[in-house]
Amino acid sequence: MRAIALMVMAMVLDSGRAYSDVVGWMRSARPAGMDVWLRARRDFTSSLIAGTVLLGMIGLLDPESFGAPGSGAFADGWPSTFLAVLLILCAVLVAVRFGRIRRAAMRAAEPWFRPLYENPAWPGASGAVAACSAGSQARFALAWVWAPIAGVVIACTFSWSTAYFIVDAILAGGQIGWGQPLYALGFGLLSLATWRIIETRLATWRLATSIHREITGAY
Repeated sequence: MRAIALMVMAMVLDSGRAYSDVVGWMRSARPAGMDVWLRARRDFTSSLIAGTVLLGMIGLLDPESFGAPGSGAFADGWPSTFLAVLLILCAVLVAVRFGRIRRAAMRAAEPWFRPLYENPAWPGASGAVAACSAGSQARFALAWVWAPIAGVVIACTFSWSTAYFIVDAILAGGQIGWGQPLYALGFGLLSLATWRIIETRLATWRLATSIHREITGAY
């Protein structure tokens, strides 16, 4: 029994050391001199613009969904005109950044289809993950692959909530209570804070996803 206990303890310690190696390799894969707050602000701005465009289109086509009973699509008045101008400006911004958006989308999709062998951290990180126990590999997938995705969903939910209050305030012609700007600001700050928290993991998400799919035989 003592021998079995010692064997189990040794396996646990080995797995723990292997996972520590994984963390070290993943941290080394982060871009040098990464400005986390800059990345967070950019991602927050992008998600806010996307939410404003989508919810703004809904507001123009179906104002009743924003608490404007009896209003039809493209209702008369300056609020709808102002919202339409805002959407045009957002569309122009998206068009200007379309190349960057396209490259970002392709980079995000890439690890789902092929292993990123060219990443300098791949040999060490993938070897360390392979040396981990099944439980540690599941922990790696949760912490480095799925948690960042969940964080993006949460951050976008907060920023889109801000966009909702902005669109609603425009359609209401500015006739809103004091609570609405506070809600918009609060959700915006929550979104920015969430982006800040997950940026370090997002920086290595492509590598982590590729390793996870390689280890699980998904390729």
